[in-house]
Amino acid sequence: MDKNTGLIAGGIVLALFAYVISVFVVHQIEQEQSVIGALYALGVKKKNLMLHYITMPTLIAFIAGGIGAALGFSPLGVGTQVQDSYSYFSIPEFKTVYPPYLIAYAVILPPAICAAVNAFVINKKLSRTALSLMKNEQSAGSYKQFTLKTKSFPRLFAIRQLVRESRSAVTMICGMLVSIMVVMLGLDCYVMCCNVRDYTVSDTKYKYQYLYKYPEKTVPDGGEAAYIETLSTDCMGYTLDVTVIGIDGKSKYFDAEPKKGKNKAVINSSLVERYGYKVGDRVVFSDSAADADHSFTVTGISEYSVGFTLFMDIGSMRELFGKDEDYFNTVYSDKRLDIDEGRLYSVTTKEDVERSASVFVKLMFSLVVTLIAAGTVVFCVVMYLMLGVMIDRSAMGISLIKIFGYRPKEIRSLYLNGNLFVVAVGAAIAVPLAKKAMDLIFPSFIPNVACAMKLSFPWYLYVIIYFAIILVYAVINSLLIRKIRKISPAEILKNRE
Repeated sequence: MDKNTGLIAGGIVLALFAYVISVFVVHQIEQEQSVIGALYALGVKKKNLMLHYITMPTLIAFIAGGIGAALGFSPLGVGTQVQDSYSYFSIPEFKTVYPPYLIAYAVILPPAICAAVNAFVINKKLSRTALSLMKNEQSAGSYKQFTLKTKSFPRLFAIRQLVRESRSAVTMICGMLVSIMVVMLGLDCYVMCCNVRDYTVSDTKYKYQYLYKYPEKTVPDGGEAAYIETLSTDCMGYTLDVTVIGIDGKSKYFDAEPKKGKNKAVINSSLVERYGYKVGDRVVFSDSAADADHSFTVTGISEYSVGFTLFMDIGSMRELFGKDEDYFNTVYSDKRLDIDEGRLYSVTTKEDVERSASVFVKLMFSLVVTLIAAGTVVFCVVMYLMLGVMIDRSAMGISLIKIFGYRPKEIRSLYLNGNLFVVAVGAAIAVPLAKKAMDLIFPSFIPNVACAMKLSFPWYLYVIIYFAIILVYAVINSLLIRKIRKISPAEILKNRE
């Protein structure tokens, strides 16, 4: 899971940053287009200019990828990630390996993506004529005419500015979506692990489970007999265990009431969430010991979410697996029973279940923190850079209204306040959309784990994420005020025709 989520999250971030870099390169070309036009007039070829503008971001991406790879392979990276596994499992200390695909992913892929994206974007910008570039002509956008009823000039101007920068606004929303997807990936990991822990504990109604090696003829007083077998199923190439529990009628410890019949079974909610089974479906599971497949008709769904589980009538199950009429190999109880330990494989208490259910949270916590932190940093950087580009594009207009005597507070209301609407609406769209996208691909991250897929968030978590985005925007907005103050009124005079 660590490997799959890391590769997917890395790919998302690489694509996002490649696009952000291309936006800055295009902005640089727009600022230098008169010089580029002069170079064209002097005989410089487009391919030479493309090579000039692509080389620097590609080189930066290569150096950054190398630094990232070095940090990842260092004790600060992989060394920190494996500490939870070392502290929980009885395993020797392994040497760090350097797989070629991972080195290529970290060092070669970033500059390759950067070069490809920039070449695609820059080519269009450099395809104009030398005269058009030298005259510093600006392409006029095609906007649908509309009438604004407001008489407030600041509000009217802010709306017009928002329409002019609509493409940048859409780009910023897309950047928000991609970075929030990384955050959602980390939150999905955490929420699923917490849900596995909580639902496993709540669904474990018994206090003791006795698994027999040599079953007795009679059930101990205070115990409930059951018959357990293990089958298997396939999930994306992985073989996962499916526990079949035979119970006699209505159980004290499970909410399933299986019907009589060798091919009838009640499935638990984990199988429903992972495979989408429903009542009436035919499901097939394998018995590797007997080299046989068993087919069952789903007669009901149990809310029991521990692993993958089937419930059968114990009599029908004995008949299916060729056991005696009074055979059982498991006893559940809500108190300790007096059973000879020599007859038992194991005794599992509810405390053991609670302790083991918390393992997922502990083992995945470092990955969760890494994903949420990385996604948050990417989100802040992308929002600042994109809003900064919007300010740079409006530098001439800001310089002009400064000459007319507008104060910084008034300039902020004209050029920045409209962005709050973009961020607020964009966050309302991006947060649920990112959550939906991650929920759809998340099962592919854990095909080798037989567990429930409960990924739903409590409503207040969506509210926290939304207001965190607004808070980040408020902080960035205050930083952009300084950028506006640095724009000189002489800017408009330098660019006059």
